[in-house]
Amino acid sequence: MAGMKYYLSVITAIFLWSASFIGTKIAYQSFSPLVLCLVRFIGASLFMTLIRFVRRDHTRLPEICWKPVIASAVFGITIYYALENISLTYTSASNASLIQASYPAITALVGILFYHARLGKDGLLGIVISVIGVVILTGAGFQSGGFFGNFLLVADGFLWGFYNYIVERIPRDNDTFTVTYWQTLIGTIFFIPLIFLEERKAVNITFEAIAAVGFLSVFCVVLALLLYNYGLKGVSANTASALMNLMPLFGVILSALILHENIQASQMIGGALAILGVLIGSGVFRKKK
Repeated sequence: MAGMKYYLSVITAIFLWSASFIGTKIAYQSFSPLVLCLVRFIGASLFMTLIRFVRRDHTRLPEICWKPVIASAVFGITIYYALENISLTYTSASNASLIQASYPAITALVGILFYHARLGKDGLLGIVISVIGVVILTGAGFQSGGFFGNFLLVADGFLWGFYNYIVERIPRDNDTFTVTYWQTLIGTIFFIPLIFLEERKAVNITFEAIAAVGFLSVFCVVLALLLYNYGLKGVSANTASALMNLMPLFGVILSALILHENIQASQMIGGALAILGVLIGSGVFRKKK
């Protein structure tokens, strides 16, 4: 049971990330996708800097950590969230949650292609089934006009796979808060040049949008990253990623309750296949000898 705290940390982070789709949709009342990324992470960086100041925390990262921390910040924060925010202007929050059910399988695929990971028959079958689910989900986007957004979310899955394997290279005895702080700060800095790629539009600031940005910054960035990075100290990258199949469950429920989104049959079928593939790949149905 000692390791249960790591699992609970990862699961809580996944719940917060599921809710982030809702917060992003609400924040679009006032902010464009890339500007929202920058504002969101500036808020997170300021909040974490304040915590360090109050705690008089001057913990430094060892030199060996800088390369994986910078790489994880660029892949797992800057590019990942930029694509996610852009995708949500083309597809629904519920669809985003369902597509992310395939991320464990994509992470496993990244491991095979780039990190010499080996999978058994169950793992390979799981990837195939999850890919079929993603194809169904992405194809549903043709009818709803969300194909491009769905495609970006699939690309994000590969970035998430890289993030998991890169974070594993950070020595586990390093302070989680310090690692997360530098990831957030570096990711924020790399957002700055991206906002110049967007067309400038008039901004109508609403209370709901400001509240959504606060939620996204404090809970979906700072708290979620802290919990997830802490969880990775006791949970492997593949196991942590496998728990991502909870995201569509959380996301669909929240989307229906808060945004009142309608869930199509094709979405449910595709999402179910993606989850089934993850479960098969993780050996849930394997008979114990």
